Amino acid sequence: MTSADLRVAPWPHPGLKGKVVIVTGAGSGLGRGAALHLAEVGASVVALSLVPAELDDLSRAAHAVGHPLTTRQVDVGDADQVHQAVSAILDEFGQVDVLINNAGVIVLKPVEEMTVAEWDRVMATNLRSVFLFAHELVPSMKRRSQGLIVNVSSQSGIKGFVGESGYCPSKHGMEGLTKTLALELEPSNIRVVSVTPGAFMRTAMSLITLGPEEQAKWREPAELAPAFSVLASQVDRIRSGQRYDVWRLARSGSVDEGLAEETRLGQPQST
Repeated sequence: MTSADLRVAPWPHPGLKGKVVIVTGAGSGLGRGAALHLAEVGASVVALSLVPAELDDLSRAAHAVGHPLTTRQVDVGDADQVHQAVSAILDEFGQVDVLINNAGVIVLKPVEEMTVAEWDRVMATNLRSVFLFAHELVPSMKRRSQGLIVNVSSQSGIKGFVGESGYCPSKHGMEGLTKTLALELEPSNIRVVSVTPGAFMRTAMSLITLGPEEQAKWREPAELAPAFSVLASQVDRIRSGQRYDVWRLARSGSVDEGLAEETRLGQPQST
């Protein structure tokens, strides 16, 4: 357990006791930070990762501070595994209030060097997984007429970057799926948003995507993690279909102050 794992936000933590939250890609980076933080503020957290060693370390860290969580090894791009995982979670907890689609991988290569298998893996992890979890969870959320789906995107979801011929399309697709789900699920009182970090962040991915100048400015994932309890505790004020800034949310403690800059400057969308 490191000091960077749990970081007190500058505003009172909202209580999330009784809320069940799934976090994909929870073994490292922002997913790990979110899982630990949400468990700290009382949520029943189910942390998913493909890597058993990461889950073991996460579980030890959570137990060390008295905020245990549930872990499960899942390939989020595999339909059968996602179905089995969601079925087991619903059987155990009876509900899922919040789904955080954070799992993501990147392959930085020119398009002619990227293999079809690599491209498929990126799309399966980053985009197909978002569809699979929605497909499995939405029926139970509709029955309760409530739910929140948070899709973790990035600047690669609205821009193009050299070497990201797999990653950028996967994040653009996530943004499109977010908007579509927001429209489909609005009548059922289920909100769907995307989030972008809003600050340079220390993760395994950023070690290969950020240069020395950006790395000098990066934040620890635990500093951004409180954004997810802001969203989970202020669901009724969320503008579904919008893109939120994790750093703004974490620092302000308010959904109203958390819209991403490009959303603030753009035309308002229906809620």
